[in-house]
Amino acid sequence: MTSDKPESLASWLGINRATLAVLVVIFGLGAAEEVWKPFMPLYIKDAVQRLQAQGALLEAVKYTAILAFCVNLLEGFGYIIGGTIAHRLGPRIALAVSALPMLVGFAILLIAKQPWAIVCGGLLLTNWEPLSVPATFEVVGSEVPQNRRTIAFAVQSIQKRVPKMVGPWTGGLLVGLGFFVNLWVAIGLVVVSVAMQAVLLPRMKPKEDAAGVPLRQVLREMPPDLRALLTAEIFLRWGDWFIRDFAVLYVVSVLGQSGKEAGFLVGLTSFAALVTYIPIAKMIDSAPSPKPFIGLTFFLFALFPLNMVLLPMLSARLGVPVMAGLVVAFVLNGLRELGEPARKALIASSFPKEIRARAVGLYWGLRSFSFCVAPLVAWLLWRHFGPENMFLIGGVVGMLGTAWFWVRVRCAPAAGK
Repeated sequence: MTSDKPESLASWLGINRATLAVLVVIFGLGAAEEVWKPFMPLYIKDAVQRLQAQGALLEAVKYTAILAFCVNLLEGFGYIIGGTIAHRLGPRIALAVSALPMLVGFAILLIAKQPWAIVCGGLLLTNWEPLSVPATFEVVGSEVPQNRRTIAFAVQSIQKRVPKMVGPWTGGLLVGLGFFVNLWVAIGLVVVSVAMQAVLLPRMKPKEDAAGVPLRQVLREMPPDLRALLTAEIFLRWGDWFIRDFAVLYVVSVLGQSGKEAGFLVGLTSFAALVTYIPIAKMIDSAPSPKPFIGLTFFLFALFPLNMVLLPMLSARLGVPVMAGLVVAFVLNGLRELGEPARKALIASSFPKEIRARAVGLYWGLRSFSFCVAPLVAWLLWRHFGPENMFLIGGVVGMLGTAWFWVRVRCAPAAGK
């Protein structure tokens, strides 16, 4: 009897050999990215300071905005390309291909000295996820029973968040030894994870039957609720990108915290998210509808930029360290992930299996294309109105997306109902 327990637990969590391979890739490539990515704006700032002493912070914000714009634009293509690769060649090859841009990006960063070259390297560094997302949805949609998909995505979210928790803490320590230490550690993680997924992930038959379906037809087959959800997400992500890549720069260069403290805050966000995934996923499984959980996720997304302004101000007024307000802000930011597995399960279950990989890639691709200019707008707002006003505007835009979700999106009962 005891020998059956590990298998039963794995089944309860939606884990099998195929999803285990996905978890390996998510952890390895995620850790490789997170020991480096949160400190990219600081690295850009150092590069700018070597070239000019004055105005380094604004220049760092500019290059960070350019990097974020390019990342989102490339991600849009990456999601669509990743969906096509997963559809035609299978998830195994798609997951291996997703690591190639990251390795090229690390190679550029090893030799880059100019800010524009660092931006190019960082652009490739962050593009593994869009190439891999359609493959992960295809694995879960094909290999996991419908009544286990929410918990399977919750486990993937945990695996994605562990690197986001450990990576910034590790990166914050390693960055004191030099940026290149982070790079070599990250490269090792990429190589090991790709090798392991190639061994673990079984070959899944590609879907040749729908290879010729044009993307416009895939778009026409998107259910109305998903169209409304996509619109709400676009508003939400516009507001989110007014703060996402600028948070660490603001914490260090404006609020005067150290790089180690910034790394702690970023890691704390992931820890707060991590502890909620499994219990919330099981609550969703027994709830009449996942809509309240997804709606709360939308609200907490929109709240983060507002908290970044209001909570440090409140800390100062109460006479407590600014770090106390930041801790609360980043913990609430982590809790915003509690409805993400339900949202992903909803999307994975809403598309016909014949076009699932391509449809998921198209959904994420359209989303990225729609908000790719948001970081550039954020840079202009920072430059002309200051970071605090930029964050407040981002919060208002996010709240519009939250309201649109509650009014326009109807969610079917949670998977397994």
